[in-house]
Amino acid sequence: MKTALFELQNLLRDRFPEAMAASSDSRRLQIVQPTLQQGKLVEITGPDSGLLLHRFIAAQPCALIDAADAFEPGGLEASALRHLLWVRCQKASEAMRAADLLLRDGNLRVVLIDLRLRPVRELFALPSSVWHRLRLLAERGGAAVAVFSPCQVVACAAGRWAAPQTSPLTLAA
Repeated sequence: MKTALFELQNLLRDRFPEAMAASSDSRRLQIVQPTLQQGKLVEITGPDSGLLLHRFIAAQPCALIDAADAFEPGGLEASALRHLLWVRCQKASEAMRAADLLLRDGNLRVVLIDLRLRPVRELFALPSSVWHRLRLLAERGGAAVAVFSPCQVVACAAGRWAAPQTSPLTLAA
């Protein structure tokens, strides 16, 4: 699994060197090796961030807070699904309350919040205090939190990743 990702990164680095170049501006999105750190809240954006979501679920026991009740478990092995707590929500505000409860509980080391299919307007309507509270709860409890969003909405994220857009034509070559 890690080998395929490494090969994909090398292919992207060869074909799009300017996109993979490091930047001194920490606010600029970067394509990085996707690993979650305990006690950190990160934001992941991009058209193909769903691929990373599936990889994180397959890699470790975790909670998935699905803010649009749209998660498709197809393609995941039964062993990964046995170790997944799937919280289904209808609104971003419900997802934030669920994340708050799970992080306060402290029994899960990885919490994934999928906001990709929520309207951007709804996400920007969330108060910034929600994100700061989740960041503090992650730090205190040592949980790794990843927010999957359609654009940058988490002002206090410890890191931001841009999931590269992949296409079958690009990867086949």
